Amino acid sequence: MMGKRTAAATDTMGSTDRMRAAGSSNVTSIVTTAFFAAVIFLGIQSFRIPLPAAVGTPFLHFGHIFVMLAIVCLGSRRSAVAGVLGLVIFDLLNGYIHSIPDVFVSTIIKCFLIGTVFSMLKKKAGGNIHKEYLAAIFCAALYGIVNIVIDFIWSVAGLMLLGSSLAAAFTAELTSIPATMINAGFTVIGITLLYAPITAAYKRIPQR
Repeated sequence: MMGKRTAAATDTMGSTDRMRAAGSSNVTSIVTTAFFAAVIFLGIQSFRIPLPAAVGTPFLHFGHIFVMLAIVCLGSRRSAVAGVLGLVIFDLLNGYIHSIPDVFVSTIIKCFLIGTVFSMLKKKAGGNIHKEYLAAIFCAALYGIVNIVIDFIWSVAGLMLLGSSLAAAFTAELTSIPATMINAGFTVIGITLLYAPITAAYKRIPQR
């Protein structure tokens, strides 16, 4: 009888410890996701350089860099949440409400696609820091390419809905691609410089 009581008590203590660990992990997950959402927002809000374009009002900013850092640190799902929150809040506060559908859809696509690719490459790297670093740079370049493609398709479709012909919409959007390409290159440079220190700092955060 005593043995059964001891075993039951041990099981209860074990369940309590597991619940506490799960609760602590959830809190850490929420806090780090919210932190990246705030950084993404500030990355655009605090630094913007207008870029010439025939369609829209693009500008150079840190937002994509921080979304990419969220992807490599948080993974696909949590980076999508952080990215959508940070970018949509910026749009709401700065009069870009018309851009929210594009931002919402494109951010989710980029986070899940790039997150999946990076996870595969990181696993293939087998703990090799140098290979992981190269994988992050490659994924940053892929992020930029995907962003260019999505923005191009979305803008052409938007112009056609407003009455433009396919040829006119296509031509107008072609003149805007350089602005998106500049942001893509800026993202690659940012990840090249920030990947190592940011991921090292993130790894020091207790995850349980």
